[in-house]
Amino acid sequence: MTKTTGTMNDNAFNQGLGRLLFFPLMALLMQTAAATPAIDALTARIAKDKNNAQLYVKRGDAYFDVNELFDAVEDYNTAIELDPNADEAYLGRGMAKARQGFITEGIEDISLYIKRHPDSSLAHTKRGVRYMWKGDFENAEKDLKRAIELDPENAEAHDDLGVVYAKRKEYGSALEHFTATVQIDPSYEKGYHNLALTLYLLEQDEQALQRVNQALSLNPQHKEAMLLKSHILEALGRLDEAASVREEAQFLPESNWSETVDIQ
Repeated sequence: MTKTTGTMNDNAFNQGLGRLLFFPLMALLMQTAAATPAIDALTARIAKDKNNAQLYVKRGDAYFDVNELFDAVEDYNTAIELDPNADEAYLGRGMAKARQGFITEGIEDISLYIKRHPDSSLAHTKRGVRYMWKGDFENAEKDLKRAIELDPENAEAHDDLGVVYAKRKEYGSALEHFTATVQIDPSYEKGYHNLALTLYLLEQDEQALQRVNQALSLNPQHKEAMLLKSHILEALGRLDEAASVREEAQFLPESNWSETVDIQ
């Protein structure tokens, strides 16, 4: 079997590396349910204190967390109108705008935040991802390396930098950062998935199977991981198992990925 993106069923390859903040559907529904009381509580507080910029920032963050991006941007806009120094509103608005498709505007907002907070590992990570969305991997690499310099334990930045290297087919460097991701945060499901996919591309199939099983231990209902596992089993010659896993995967819901970068 030729291990290229074109052979991966249901775009499993393209949906594997380059995911950052993905949310399986059930997790997103649970998060939405949990966020609704918080949003309602903030709305009640805003009704009593309409000129409090920080309340709008907090509600904007709550909307962003459940992917209600229009409402998030509206709240961030209001916060900035009330207080041009509400820096967290620029960071939140930049993240939300870029996810809406206004990537350049989003980068501009995050860049303003970084100008005021140059030591923010989080902000460099988020801007790096948005550079990746533009196909600007040079600036993405700079931001993600800087994020790791500022915080070597930033698992998300390691994962995203691994994607940059995988995009260039520098799989050794990609493996190094994906491995760091799961060492720093053993609950980072996407890190295991990306690690498994890279090992599969390098034909290290036994190790790939181990890593994809770790991803599935964290989320047994993840369709893309199940499909990846079926390909790994095929590569190992375990065809009956592969067919069984693929059949099981067909009945799983599509995963709801919030942010993605195509490795090709």
